[in-house]
Amino acid sequence: MATALNRESHEWMADVSDFARQHLPPEKKLHQLKTFPMSIWRSMGEVGLLGVSVSPEFGGLGKRALDISTGGLALARESGNLGFCLSYLIHQLVSRFIIENLGTDAQKKMYLPDMAAGLSTGCLAVSEPKTFAHPKHIKTQAVKKGAGFVLNGEKTYLTNGPIADVFVVIAFTDIVSERKRFSAFLVPKNTPGLTVTALPIPFFKPAPHGSLKLDNCEVPADAVIGREGSAYEEIVLRFRDLEDALMMGTVTGAVERLSYLLTEALRKKYPIPPGNVSLDLGKLKIMLDMARIITYESALMVDSERGHREKPSLHLYFRDLVKDILVQIDMIIRNTGAEPGPLFKVLLDDLTASSRIGGQVAELKQMKIGRLFFNPQERD
Repeated sequence: MATALNRESHEWMADVSDFARQHLPPEKKLHQLKTFPMSIWRSMGEVGLLGVSVSPEFGGLGKRALDISTGGLALARESGNLGFCLSYLIHQLVSRFIIENLGTDAQKKMYLPDMAAGLSTGCLAVSEPKTFAHPKHIKTQAVKKGAGFVLNGEKTYLTNGPIADVFVVIAFTDIVSERKRFSAFLVPKNTPGLTVTALPIPFFKPAPHGSLKLDNCEVPADAVIGREGSAYEEIVLRFRDLEDALMMGTVTGAVERLSYLLTEALRKKYPIPPGNVSLDLGKLKIMLDMARIITYESALMVDSERGHREKPSLHLYFRDLVKDILVQIDMIIRNTGAEPGPLFKVLLDDLTASSRIGGQVAELKQMKIGRLFFNPQERD
């Protein structure tokens, strides 16, 4: 819970906030950049922000998942930019929870030091055109050839794709009992037959998104990361869970910034807010405090490294809470006529888009929770 933020945690958030105020202030208008600010990315690597929980032996800070989350919160709150913080999070997940958790010693030594230093960027390649990441419809295939594999297929909607130096590519390698079995491959961007193209999307700027084409890409056997045939369970599903859990920090920081912009606009209208406005602001602050507590608890569940039956409920409740916060903010604006300005509009659009992503998956998870609540025996 919130009490888990000890002195070290508060000092960490203060350090990240200082970095963001120096390198990512709202005046930089990150959402208007045509290209990703690699100079800032390199600066993040120099101070350890790109290897937050990577082990010190590979150049990281060796901190907790909680610190990844609170780092994202501080970055989003100070910068008012959701996209840059999304790039930060995806990079952390690929380096710490895929390469360090599942990689061989050789793979860790090859990739992690540069990733922690900001000299190399990672990207997970799962989703495909039209079918997204549904396992039945993934067509990218890896076929054994000699001592290695040949990869063919297409991937899309890849966060950090255009700036990535190494891709964790999910491809099916076998079919068992009419079910595809998937493996993961570490594929450097300079692999012959690999082509990356930028994919413009209208939100989360300046986070770069792209598509990947694999045309007879040959990789050695030691490019496989994790167990052959188990990548969907070990990597894809785990990655989704981690992204849900740790993205809460970034989203919480973003809604806090949105709320600050709102109160700044209200101060221009009222020397002292009327009672009804204070009442509405009080409700908003209560919801923001709850978002923080849920954010911390979610990250601590990741750090505990054990199963938590309440975890899906926590993720789904947070989604609904953020939607309620946005509704509350909108109501205050309509009731007061406050005009928070252009940055507010950009951040609001990004948060609204974020709340829509994964809506169908969230609904299916909620239905599953309902079935288990009705019939607990199904759990077994």
